Amino acid sequence: MLDVHMKPTLTTYSLFGVAAAASFLSIKLLVVLGAVHWVISSMAGLGSSLQIGLAAAMTVPTLAMIWKIVRLCYAAETAPENN
Repeated sequence: MLDVHMKPTLTTYSLFGVAAAASFLSIKLLVVLGAVHWVISSMAGLGSSLQIGLAAAMTVPTLAMIWKIVRLCYAAETAPENN
């Protein structure tokens, strides 16, 4: 049974796990979003300046998704029931 008042365990090992999991998942996300950018710009026949504009438009949602990945990895790696 889980105790509601259990504190997250924060160790060097858990922080390394956060960094490893977050970087792994973030790189996968960036590869997929890079492919999406390439497909959209190729199919639409965008020029260089419009490709840069598309990349700029994708930046804020991408950073929000990476931040969410980091938060989820931190929550998973420091959860007391996982240690």
